[in-house]
Amino acid sequence: MEPVNSSCASCQRCPKDPLSKIRAQTRLMERQARDLSNSYVIHQGLHRNHINTLCHEVVPGFPKGTIVTQPEMDMLQQLYRTMVYMNQSFQVIREHQQDLNEPDAVLLQELRHAHLAVRGLLSNIVCAFCVQGASPSPVTIPERPTVTKAFQQKIEGCKVLWNYARFMERLTKSLRENRKQVRRTKMGRRQGKKKKASPGC
Repeated sequence: MEPVNSSCASCQRCPKDPLSKIRAQTRLMERQARDLSNSYVIHQGLHRNHINTLCHEVVPGFPKGTIVTQPEMDMLQQLYRTMVYMNQSFQVIREHQQDLNEPDAVLLQELRHAHLAVRGLLSNIVCAFCVQGASPSPVTIPERPTVTKAFQQKIEGCKVLWNYARFMERLTKSLRENRKQVRRTKMGRRQGKKKKASPGC
């Protein structure tokens, strides 16, 4: 993390509670990512064997396991890194698909909307750092395989979108469980205070 002036102009444009905004965004993006992954497969005309053996492979741009159990700023850094990777991924996938589809193709619109959602989430992650007087650390993105053939491009896009959908599903589930745990903890503390305040017999 790098220290910044939290009163800078970029922070003044941020929502009051960036973390709540991030949670709300990820809930919407989870379904969007799942639907996009399925739509992509359909539009590519990939055979089921290709999907199971080639698309369902782990790619290095996503963290292993859940990131929600990490300290808040570490979690945000991991999320920032993943979204930077996805921002670049969408740029590449959209370029490939523009060569394979008509300009008004539904898939191109779906990719564009998902790309915009990633950029919006990145903006709020930066805000979450900014209000804490910090900024995300620079990230190094894994090198991408060079693919020139259309079939290879389809498979690489399929891999990334499948991993993206899995990541968003794990993320939103973990955030939801974490929020429930926080609520239970707060409720337990309030009940404990009430017991202490109650007069004895």
